[in-house]
Amino acid sequence: MFKAEIEDVGLLQDSMKTISDLISEGLFQLKDDGIHLVAADPAMVGLVDFHIEKDVFENYELDEESKVGLNLENLYSILRRANSDDVITLEVKDDESKFYINMEGRSTRNFSLPILNLSEDDIPSTDQLEFTFEGELETDVLESAIKDAMVVSDSVTVTASKDRIEIVAEGDQSDVDFKITEDSDGVIELSGEEAKSMFSLDYLSKMIGAKKLSDTVTVKMADEFPVRLEFTIPDEANLSFVLAPRIEED
Repeated sequence: MFKAEIEDVGLLQDSMKTISDLISEGLFQLKDDGIHLVAADPAMVGLVDFHIEKDVFENYELDEESKVGLNLENLYSILRRANSDDVITLEVKDDESKFYINMEGRSTRNFSLPILNLSEDDIPSTDQLEFTFEGELETDVLESAIKDAMVVSDSVTVTASKDRIEIVAEGDQSDVDFKITEDSDGVIELSGEEAKSMFSLDYLSKMIGAKKLSDTVTVKMADEFPVRLEFTIPDEANLSFVLAPRIEED
Protein backbone atom coordinates (compact mmCIF):
# COMPACT_ATOMS: atom_id res chain seq x y z
CA MET A 1 0.00 0.00 0.00
CA PHE A 2 1.18 3.50 -0.88
CA LYS A 3 -0.41 6.82 0.00
CA ALA A 4 1.12 10.29 -0.26
CA GLU A 5 -0.44 13.71 0.29
CA ILE A 6 1.02 16.90 -1.16
CA GLU A 7 0.02 20.56 -1.11
CA ASP A 8 2.68 21.80 -3.57
CA VAL A 9 0.52 21.33 -6.66
CA GLY A 10 2.85 23.36 -8.88
CA LEU A 11 5.82 21.09 -8.24
CA LEU A 12 3.92 18.03 -9.47
CA GLN A 13 2.34 19.82 -12.42
CA ASP A 14 5.54 21.46 -13.67
CA SER A 15 7.60 18.29 -13.27
CA MET A 16 5.12 16.07 -15.09
CA LYS A 17 4.54 18.64 -17.83
CA THR A 18 8.24 18.71 -18.74
CA ILE A 19 8.70 14.96 -18.41
CA SER A 20 5.56 14.04 -20.38
CA ASP A 21 6.62 16.30 -23.26
CA LEU A 22 9.59 13.97 -23.71
CA ILE A 23 8.51 10.57 -22.35
CA SER A 24 5.12 8.92 -22.86
CA GLU A 25 5.37 6.07 -20.32
CA GLY A 26 7.46 5.55 -17.22
CA LEU A 27 8.06 3.25 -14.28
CA PHE A 28 7.85 5.08 -10.95
CA GLN A 29 9.84 3.64 -8.07
CA LEU A 30 8.14 4.20 -4.72
CA LYS A 31 10.91 4.22 -2.12
CA ASP A 32 11.37 5.12 1.51
CA ASP A 33 13.12 8.38 0.57
CA GLY A 34 10.53 9.48 -2.00
CA ILE A 35 9.40 8.87 -5.56
CA HIS A 36 11.91 8.13 -8.34
CA LEU A 37 11.49 7.90 -12.10
CA VAL A 38 14.08 6.90 -14.69
CA ALA A 39 12.74 6.60 -18.21
CA ALA A 40 13.85 6.97 -21.82
CA ASP A 41 12.03 7.99 -24.97
CA PRO A 42 11.34 5.22 -27.53
CA ALA A 43 14.31 6.29 -29.68
CA MET A 44 16.65 6.07 -26.65
CA VAL A 45 17.90 9.56 -27.45
CA GLY A 46 16.63 11.34 -24.33
CA LEU A 47 16.50 10.05 -20.77
CA VAL A 48 14.89 11.55 -17.68
CA ASP A 49 15.99 11.01 -14.08
CA PHE A 50 13.52 12.43 -11.55
CA HIS A 51 13.36 12.30 -7.76
CA ILE A 52 10.91 14.04 -5.46
CA GLU A 53 11.86 13.90 -1.79
CA LYS A 54 9.67 12.23 0.82
CA ASP A 55 9.73 15.38 2.99
CA VAL A 56 7.90 17.36 0.28
CA PHE A 57 4.77 15.37 1.14
CA GLU A 58 2.62 16.28 4.13
CA ASN A 59 1.92 12.58 4.59
CA TYR A 60 3.87 9.67 3.09
CA GLU A 61 2.90 6.05 3.76
CA LEU A 62 4.63 3.11 2.13
CA ASP A 63 4.35 -0.51 3.26
CA GLU A 64 7.16 -1.70 1.02
CA GLU A 65 9.14 -0.37 -1.92
CA SER A 66 7.40 -1.02 -5.21
CA LYS A 67 7.20 0.03 -8.87
CA VAL A 68 4.27 1.54 -10.71
CA GLY A 69 4.09 1.91 -14.49
CA LEU A 70 2.00 4.83 -15.75
CA ASN A 71 1.18 6.67 -18.94
CA LEU A 72 2.82 10.04 -18.23
CA GLU A 73 0.76 12.01 -20.72
CA ASN A 74 -2.45 10.82 -19.07
CA LEU A 75 -1.01 11.48 -15.63
CA TYR A 76 -0.20 15.07 -16.52
CA SER A 77 -3.63 15.55 -18.12
CA ILE A 78 -5.14 14.71 -14.74
CA LEU A 79 -2.69 16.71 -12.62
CA ARG A 80 -3.21 19.84 -14.70
CA ARG A 81 -6.84 19.85 -13.53
CA ALA A 82 -5.73 20.54 -9.96
CA ASN A 83 -6.14 24.04 -8.55
CA SER A 84 -3.26 25.74 -6.77
CA ASP A 85 -5.05 25.49 -3.41
CA ASP A 86 -5.95 21.79 -3.77
CA VAL A 87 -4.43 18.99 -1.74
CA ILE A 88 -3.45 16.05 -3.97
CA THR A 89 -3.39 12.49 -2.64
CA LEU A 90 -1.63 9.76 -4.65
CA GLU A 91 -2.54 6.20 -3.75
CA VAL A 92 -1.94 2.58 -4.69
CA LYS A 93 -4.15 0.14 -2.83
CA ASP A 94 -3.25 -3.44 -2.02
CA ASP A 95 -4.10 -5.95 -4.76
CA GLU A 96 -5.34 -3.20 -7.08
CA SER A 97 -4.32 -2.50 -10.66
CA LYS A 98 -5.05 1.22 -10.56
CA PHE A 99 -3.26 4.37 -9.46
CA TYR A 100 -5.58 6.79 -7.67
CA ILE A 101 -5.35 10.58 -7.66
CA ASN A 102 -7.59 12.54 -5.31
CA MET A 103 -7.90 16.34 -5.41
CA GLU A 104 -9.53 18.09 -2.50
CA GLY A 105 -10.22 21.81 -2.27
CA ARG A 106 -13.38 23.66 -3.18
CA SER A 107 -14.58 20.28 -4.39
CA THR A 108 -13.42 16.69 -4.16
CA ARG A 109 -12.44 14.86 -7.33
CA ASN A 110 -11.24 11.29 -7.71
CA PHE A 111 -9.32 10.04 -10.73
CA SER A 112 -7.68 6.71 -11.52
CA LEU A 113 -5.16 5.44 -14.05
CA PRO A 114 -4.42 1.82 -15.01
CA ILE A 115 -1.07 0.56 -13.74
CA LEU A 116 0.98 -0.57 -16.74
CA ASN A 117 3.27 -3.58 -16.88
CA LEU A 118 6.48 -1.84 -17.93
CA SER A 119 10.00 -3.22 -17.98
CA GLU A 120 13.03 -1.21 -16.94
CA ASP A 121 15.45 -3.60 -18.63
CA ASP A 122 15.66 -1.47 -21.77
CA ILE A 123 16.47 1.77 -19.94
CA PRO A 124 20.19 2.56 -20.30
CA SER A 125 22.11 3.29 -17.13
CA THR A 126 23.79 6.69 -16.88
CA ASP A 127 25.75 5.90 -13.73
CA GLN A 128 28.93 5.21 -15.70
CA LEU A 129 28.94 8.45 -17.68
CA GLU A 130 32.08 10.46 -17.03
CA PHE A 131 31.94 14.15 -17.92
CA THR A 132 34.96 16.40 -18.44
CA PHE A 133 33.15 19.76 -18.31
CA GLU A 134 30.66 21.18 -15.83
CA GLY A 135 28.97 24.56 -15.89
CA GLU A 136 26.28 26.19 -13.78
CA LEU A 137 24.12 28.84 -15.46
CA GLU A 138 20.97 30.76 -14.80
CA THR A 139 18.32 28.78 -16.65
CA ASP A 140 17.11 31.67 -18.79
CA VAL A 141 20.61 32.03 -20.31
CA LEU A 142 20.46 28.50 -21.72
CA GLU A 143 16.84 28.97 -22.75
CA SER A 144 17.75 32.11 -24.71
CA ALA A 145 20.52 30.26 -26.56
CA ILE A 146 18.18 27.38 -27.47
CA LYS A 147 15.49 29.75 -28.73
CA ASP A 148 18.02 31.69 -30.81
CA ALA A 149 19.32 28.47 -32.37
CA MET A 150 15.81 27.22 -33.21
CA VAL A 151 15.28 30.24 -35.45
CA VAL A 152 17.81 28.91 -37.97
CA SER A 153 18.22 25.14 -37.48
CA ASP A 154 17.04 21.90 -35.88
CA SER A 155 20.42 21.09 -34.32
CA VAL A 156 23.08 22.93 -32.38
CA THR A 157 26.79 22.47 -31.72
CA VAL A 158 27.89 23.24 -28.19
CA THR A 159 31.54 23.92 -27.36
CA ALA A 160 32.34 24.39 -23.69
CA SER A 161 35.47 25.06 -21.67
CA LYS A 162 36.51 26.54 -18.34
CA ASP A 163 36.21 30.11 -19.65
CA ARG A 164 33.35 30.05 -22.20
CA ILE A 165 30.38 28.30 -23.76
CA GLU A 166 29.67 28.74 -27.47
CA ILE A 167 26.43 27.54 -29.03
CA VAL A 168 26.34 27.52 -32.83
CA ALA A 169 23.49 26.66 -35.21
CA GLU A 170 23.80 26.67 -38.98
CA GLY A 171 20.81 26.78 -41.29
CA ASP A 172 20.30 26.88 -45.04
CA GLN A 173 19.80 30.64 -45.06
CA SER A 174 21.25 31.91 -41.79
CA ASP A 175 23.47 31.08 -38.83
CA VAL A 176 23.62 32.02 -35.16
CA ASP A 177 26.62 32.08 -32.81
CA PHE A 178 25.74 32.47 -29.12
CA LYS A 179 28.73 33.05 -26.82
CA ILE A 180 28.99 33.50 -23.09
CA THR A 181 32.12 33.71 -20.97
CA GLU A 182 32.90 33.04 -17.34
CA ASP A 183 32.33 36.76 -16.67
CA SER A 184 28.97 37.01 -18.46
CA ASP A 185 25.77 37.76 -16.57
CA GLY A 186 23.98 34.56 -15.67
CA VAL A 187 27.12 32.41 -15.63
CA ILE A 188 27.73 31.05 -12.13
CA GLU A 189 30.66 28.70 -12.70
CA LEU A 190 32.51 26.97 -15.56
CA SER A 191 35.14 24.28 -15.03
CA GLY A 192 36.84 21.39 -16.76
CA GLU A 193 38.29 20.54 -20.14
CA GLU A 194 37.02 21.62 -23.55
CA ALA A 195 34.14 19.54 -24.85
CA LYS A 196 32.21 19.71 -28.12
CA SER A 197 29.08 17.88 -29.27
CA MET A 198 26.04 18.37 -31.51
CA PHE A 199 22.49 17.98 -30.17
CA SER A 200 18.88 18.00 -31.35
CA LEU A 201 17.13 21.28 -30.63
CA ASP A 202 13.75 19.55 -30.48
CA TYR A 203 14.88 17.60 -27.41
CA LEU A 204 16.71 20.54 -25.83
CA SER A 205 13.67 22.79 -26.20
CA LYS A 206 11.54 20.25 -24.31
CA MET A 207 14.13 19.74 -21.58
CA ILE A 208 14.52 23.46 -20.92
CA GLY A 209 10.85 23.43 -19.92
CA ALA A 210 12.20 22.51 -16.48
CA LYS A 211 13.01 26.22 -16.06
CA LYS A 212 9.76 26.42 -14.09
CA LEU A 213 11.35 24.25 -11.42
CA SER A 214 14.75 25.86 -11.04
CA ASP A 215 16.37 29.23 -11.76
CA THR A 216 19.70 27.50 -12.40
CA VAL A 217 20.84 24.55 -14.50
CA THR A 218 24.00 22.47 -14.30
CA VAL A 219 25.37 21.41 -17.70
CA LYS A 220 27.73 18.42 -17.88
CA MET A 221 29.51 17.49 -21.11
CA ALA A 222 32.42 15.61 -22.68
CA ASP A 223 33.77 15.52 -26.23
CA GLU A 224 31.35 13.83 -28.69
CA PHE A 225 29.38 12.63 -25.67
CA PRO A 226 25.90 12.94 -24.15
CA VAL A 227 25.00 16.10 -22.25
CA ARG A 228 23.40 16.05 -18.82
CA LEU A 229 21.16 18.91 -17.70
CA GLU A 230 20.36 19.04 -13.99
CA PHE A 231 17.58 21.14 -12.48
CA THR A 232 17.53 21.05 -8.69
CA ILE A 233 15.16 22.35 -6.04
CA PRO A 234 17.20 21.92 -2.84
CA ASP A 235 15.65 19.49 -0.34
CA GLU A 236 12.62 19.01 -2.59
CA ALA A 237 13.28 17.55 -6.02
CA ASN A 238 15.82 16.91 -8.74
CA LEU A 239 15.02 16.63 -12.45
CA SER A 240 17.84 15.66 -14.78
CA PHE A 241 17.99 14.87 -18.48
CA VAL A 242 20.60 13.02 -20.52
CA LEU A 243 20.63 13.68 -24.27
CA ALA A 244 22.65 11.59 -26.71
CA PRO A 245 24.78 13.52 -29.23
CA ARG A 246 23.61 13.92 -32.78
CA ILE A 247 25.93 12.35 -35.32
CA GLU A 248 26.85 14.71 -38.10
CA GLU A 249 26.45 13.12 -41.52
CA ASP A 250 29.26 13.45 -44.03
